[in-house]
Amino acid sequence: MADDPQPGMMSKYFGYFLKYKLLDLVMYCLYWVASYFNRQYCTLAFKLKCHIHGVGCGKYPRVWGRFLFNKFPGSVISIGNNLVVMSDPRYYALNVYPQSAFRTLGPNASIIVGDGVSFNSINIVARSQSIVIGDYTMIGGNCQIMDTDFHPVWPPENRGKYAGNALDRPIHIGKNVFIGVNVLVLKGVTIGDNSVIAAGSVVNRAIPANCMAAGVPARVIKTFENTAGS
Repeated sequence: MADDPQPGMMSKYFGYFLKYKLLDLVMYCLYWVASYFNRQYCTLAFKLKCHIHGVGCGKYPRVWGRFLFNKFPGSVISIGNNLVVMSDPRYYALNVYPQSAFRTLGPNASIIVGDGVSFNSINIVARSQSIVIGDYTMIGGNCQIMDTDFHPVWPPENRGKYAGNALDRPIHIGKNVFIGVNVLVLKGVTIGDNSVIAAGSVVNRAIPANCMAAGVPARVIKTFENTAGS
């Protein structure tokens, strides 16, 4: 036993067979095997799509589920290292849309994603501005981020007509931000480093660093101490 690098590991796993039903264990193992092969296939498809669409992608992405790119000629989509995407509701704890999407709708638009970012079934639309997501930010399922209103808001301005890009505004999401499920981030928003956006919020104004914001519209409800090394 002195040469065993993990003493008791075999007895631990054997204990599972005594504690749980065999069928439950088999089904659970099959679930994780299916998840593994889904990740291998979807990650390969994601890399191929990045190459086809001219999307800059860093090393070691891990992708579950579908990913859609709609990239306007001349626009920029850049993704850092160690991206994690979960767009398959079979392998996510909550129910999510069955795909993620990055869309640029004009030549000056850009979507820039830092290193170590993870998200679940996200939709990002940059029509004419830049949308930047900082390193190690986590974004929950079914979130929408957009730099535009797409059409006039006020009825006398004719909502049905195409709106120009003059009112579009860039978005900057800092490092180590956590955004919960079903959050809407609107044009012109800045979210500071280390902040948390509660689930179901609508962010239509700047959120400072090191705080928690919640609500419709989102407001700061708690401030965190900015400790060294955060």
